[in-house]
Amino acid sequence: MKKVLGLAALGGALFVAACDNSAKVGDTVVIDFVGTLDGVAFEGGTATGFPLKLGSGQFVPGFEDQLIGIKEGETRDVKLTFPEQYVPGLAGKEVVFQVTVQDIVSE
Repeated sequence: MKKVLGLAALGGALFVAACDNSAKVGDTVVIDFVGTLDGVAFEGGTATGFPLKLGSGQFVPGFEDQLIGIKEGETRDVKLTFPEQYVPGLAGKEVVFQVTVQDIVSE
């Protein structure tokens, strides 16, 4: 009986791993986000249904890395500092993006 339970437990662990739909590098996450500076949304920092391929370097460094492991329906605060050579008023500033994942499309 212990052998059967052990196999069932192993099979369950494999099933859970196979069904893990967390985002990985190369996946495209469809996200809604709002960027804030000192708690206030800033111009150009909001989008709905935005497709972002993780690892593409499309966003400011550090943004995509913080979405690795996120799951569909999850909301996460992405905290980062804009580069010094960036849009006036945002350059070098610490901001927070509240990001919600609508969908994850695996490669």
